[in-house]
This record gives sequence, structure tokens and C-alpha cells, in this order.
Amino acid sequence: MIDTLYDNHYKSREKLAWEFARILNQEARELEAAGVDIIQFDEPAFNVFFDEVNDWGIATLERAIEGLQCETAVHICYGYGIQANTDWKKTLGSEWRQYEEAFPKLQKSSIDIVSLECHNSHVPMDLIELIRGKKVMVGAIDVANHAIETPEDVASTLRKALQFVDADKLYPCTNCGMAPLPRRVARGKLNALSAGADIVRRELSSQG
Repeated sequence: MIDTLYDNHYKSREKLAWEFARILNQEARELEAAGVDIIQFDEPAFNVFFDEVNDWGIATLERAIEGLQCETAVHICYGYGIQANTDWKKTLGSEWRQYEEAFPKLQKSSIDIVSLECHNSHVPMDLIELIRGKKVMVGAIDVANHAIETPEDVASTLRKALQFVDADKLYPCTNCGMAPLPRRVARGKLNALSAGADIVRRELSSQG
């Protein structure tokens, strides 16, 4: 959040982050009191500013979830929608290993669920091993194009992830939010997500 804000008051990214963490925690507590079971925090800059993640990023995330009894999730985004993000992703090469920097710290954090971008993202699946023990939301739907995945596309992504996360801790999901997509495309993608997850669920049931 602070990466996209102009700060003329604190004049410190860290101080601003701590203040936002306090405000987010207040909002999260109100959501929990209203009956929300899972609260997800989006973190679009953990894949960019590794020193800040290490120095105070994880700590401010912990402050944001402080005192919550419901499950908490964090989505580590690669960014969408603006040219700067698109240009940056073109520089990442054939493997996107940015998660490698934050995962060991997230594995030790109090966050219950980590949400990842796996489909069409060049993220090596074996990085999920670094958060072994956490629940993992595996992004099996690409939200950056209008092509609707097949259920088998989704199932293939989930099967690969199951090498590194236990089945009872895997939550099939989209890579990121679907706001930029037409309703027809979004519905088609969500239908594919559900059908693909069902394929894998039946496969696991037949094995067990």
C-alpha cells in the first residue's frame, strides 16, 4: 500500500507502514466481529522490496493480524494493470523466484494461509516447499488474459502443487482478483476452477 502513496507527513516508508498496519488491524477486527471467517491481506510489494520485507515488512503484517482469532491469509501479488508492472515482469526471465525471499519468513509468521500465483506465472512450484505447514491458496487461473482455462488446465496446476503441499492444506484459487475481466470471462474461469478442483478431489478420493 505505501509503495503507491505520496507521504508528506511521516517521510518514512517504515513509519507509514506501521500506521497502516494499525489501521488495517482495526478494520480486520471489525470484520471479524461481523462474522468473517477468513481475512486476506494483499501484499503487492513483497516481491520487489526484499530488504524492506526482511527489516519491517513481515513485522508490520504481523501487526495487521494482531489479536485476530479468525483465519488470516496473505496474497503475495506480482502486480497487474499498469505498464510499470508489465515491464517489470518482462525482466524476470523464465523463472520467477521472488517468493524465495519472503517464504522462509512467512513460514515462521503467524499468517495461516499464503496465496500464490502459479498458473502462467513462471513461478517454480518447488518454492511452495518453503512454506510447508501453511495452508496454500494455489492460483490456478490466470487473470491477466481473457482465455478461459479448461478444467484439465486447472487440475494440472493443482496436481503439480500437491507435490509440495498436503491436500488438506491446498485451496484452489485464482492468481489474483478478477475485476479487470468481463463478467462472462470471469464466470467461465471460475467454473473451470471449480470443475478442475473437482477432478483432483475425485482423484484423491479414489487413491485414499
